[in-house]
Amino acid sequence: MSIGTFNILNSRIWAIALLLMAGFTQLHGQDGKTQMPIDLNTVMKLAGANNLAVAEMDAKRELAVARAKTAKEWFLPTISPGVLLIGYEGNAQSTDGTFINVNKNSFWGGAAITADWNLGDAVFSYLEAKQDIKTAEHASTVESNRIQLEAVKTYYELGAAQSKLTALNKIVKKAADITRQIEIQAEAGIRYKSDVLLAKANLNHVKIEQSNARWEILTRSNELLNILNIQDNVVLIVSDSVLVPIALVDTSIADVEKAYALRPETMMFQSKMDALAIGRKSYTTGLILPDINLGFNDGVLGPYFNPLVNQYSYYIGARWNIPLGVLFFGGNKKQYDARIKMEQIHLDQAKNTIRQEVQDAEGGVAIATEQMKLATEALGFATTALEQSMERQKLGTALPLEVFQAQEQLLQSEIDNIRAITNYNKAQYSLYIAMGNKQ
Repeated sequence: MSIGTFNILNSRIWAIALLLMAGFTQLHGQDGKTQMPIDLNTVMKLAGANNLAVAEMDAKRELAVARAKTAKEWFLPTISPGVLLIGYEGNAQSTDGTFINVNKNSFWGGAAITADWNLGDAVFSYLEAKQDIKTAEHASTVESNRIQLEAVKTYYELGAAQSKLTALNKIVKKAADITRQIEIQAEAGIRYKSDVLLAKANLNHVKIEQSNARWEILTRSNELLNILNIQDNVVLIVSDSVLVPIALVDTSIADVEKAYALRPETMMFQSKMDALAIGRKSYTTGLILPDINLGFNDGVLGPYFNPLVNQYSYYIGARWNIPLGVLFFGGNKKQYDARIKMEQIHLDQAKNTIRQEVQDAEGGVAIATEQMKLATEALGFATTALEQSMERQKLGTALPLEVFQAQEQLLQSEIDNIRAITNYNKAQYSLYIAMGNKQ
């Protein structure tokens, strides 16, 4: 089994364990699909542990670690064990010019150790690769934060769709009661047949909205399943209350400068610039450092199968390579300078995005707070209005249209309240992440 396959299986086991700890149960919905309850804590954990995009960033971090280890391999010498057989037969000319017939052979067995160290390139390449590990870690955190925020928002959207369906279920029940009352009154001659038809049309309209809410639940569930990398054919059901406002950040003390210092995006781009600055030294400071060459050869030497003596040799040297092209044109340095400038632009862009995210989230919290207050009041007004209209309907003193309008206003007030709380919670989480907090 490969390491990648093991990691995928491990993530899968981790996801199942989280669902079990969250009180996993399976219910069967009206569409025949299995319903899986899930809470916010499980969503946040799975988004970080089971999401494929986060897993990819973790793999890139492991790649950066491996590259740093590869860059460190230059320090270790090369060992070359082996044997050497040499044979010579035939004529050879002696020092006095005569030719003689020779038959000679030799055997060598031992090992050689060699090391060639380009200090200028090796040292700074290793330091640059080591800095790349920090960059990869920040990039992984950026992706993890993005995925978790997306998962939390989708979770609240799923909860909002479920709450909307609950409100519609109540309205359907009320609409069915109103329709029955109008039918009875029409049979008694108090209402017209057209009133009954209008009531039935209204009931069917509410049922269509009810079906739309079910479809929205299915869509939001599929989105969340995709984010959490849950491959089961199920419908996720929010198991805790999402209609409770949460307060994670005090908007009165939100500071953009603090967000700059804490956000992994700024750390990532700054780390990239630091790594490039280190790599650039290979063509400046690194030129001062020499190439070091070491070698040691040891082994027995003599005729075949009859070694006579041991023999060893060694060498050590230092050499300075001065590339004139680097000195006169400096193309590599200029490339590094251009890349550093590009990363500085990316850093400035990230700061602009962070500022916008903080300001958007602050505005979202403020507006949603006002909307929650208005929606709560409207919900109270609409509830009382419908109750009174239905009482008058029973007595035959209220027109069906008045009841339908009160019913529609109650539904809209329910949806406004759900949307206001959902927007508030999403804005709170957005501000929490925008300020550089960790999940």
